[in-house]
Amino acid sequence: MWEPGDVIVHQEAWRGRVWAPRPMIVVEDKADRLLLWIPKGTVRKIPATPLDRIDPSTKDARAIENLARGDWIYTDHTWEVSSLWILCPGDWHAVWISWSEPGAQLGWYVNLQFPLRRTSVGIESMDLMLDIVVEPDFSWRLKDEGEFEEVVRRGIFDEELGHRVREEARDAIESIEMKQGPFAEPWPAWTADPTWPIPSLVDGWDVVAK
Repeated sequence: MWEPGDVIVHQEAWRGRVWAPRPMIVVEDKADRLLLWIPKGTVRKIPATPLDRIDPSTKDARAIENLARGDWIYTDHTWEVSSLWILCPGDWHAVWISWSEPGAQLGWYVNLQFPLRRTSVGIESMDLMLDIVVEPDFSWRLKDEGEFEEVVRRGIFDEELGHRVREEARDAIESIEMKQGPFAEPWPAWTADPTWPIPSLVDGWDVVAK
């Protein structure tokens, strides 16, 4: 178990390669829930098109081609909001709540992903493309639905995985509409410890951890 304030690496990994690593601060680590903080200004790595091939014209097309080819390189990206992540072991999603500035809640975000795996440097998961954007009033909309359907159509995600993700999205939407789980808790009023620094990636971020 980690202590509040510890910095870990959240690695997204695909077919044996790190896809997108980010440093995160542990808020709470218990058997049934892990809370992580990524403040505005945190620098993470995201996949980019190699220089020896044409870069697709959109972010979605770039992600799909990189997933399909497995030849991505990395570029820096600065996190533009401050976000608290709520993860429960075994869940195929994480719930984020974000703020533009302290006290200015932007809403919630349900990130469909593989269940987390603890590693020697932090945790590993993988974004599964489909997301749910939730406004502060709990109205919601699906995000990146077309990108998700394309990766299933091309066989990057097989039909079984596609079905599992859709099933998880339906369950999450029910929790949103019923205001259950994290959506029933007073997270919009939560504040981070002001002494926590902007976290940084450690050496080895690009190696899938054991």
